[in-house]
Amino acid sequence: MSFTPTVDADGNPTTCLCCGMRAVSLGVNPNPKQDPGYLCKRCIVAIDDYKKIRRLDDFEIKALDAGVDAVGEWIAENGGLTELAHYDELMQRLLVKAAWEGCARGLRAALAEAPF
Repeated sequence: MSFTPTVDADGNPTTCLCCGMRAVSLGVNPNPKQDPGYLCKRCIVAIDDYKKIRRLDDFEIKALDAGVDAVGEWIAENGGLTELAHYDELMQRLLVKAAWEGCARGLRAALAEAPF
């Protein structure tokens, strides 16, 4: 799963291709006509490992599933509207917060069951 676009309209780095945090530089796309695939500082350090990753690991999938569940619960509690345009800016942020916190809870729960 990648986060695109990683560049704004002026060509400046915005979002890390790998983790979605604030990108600083170093694009990983060899095709200059496409999105440069900018990375953040942490992912730049780990670029060799990043190139080996082909899919989400089991913990990331469990975190993602928990985020989906959390968003579903939040939507149900807030009128059942699924189109973001129906919510004001605060409600949109609260929806994303529910997803973020749901993913974090899911990841912690998955890691609590890990054999290490």
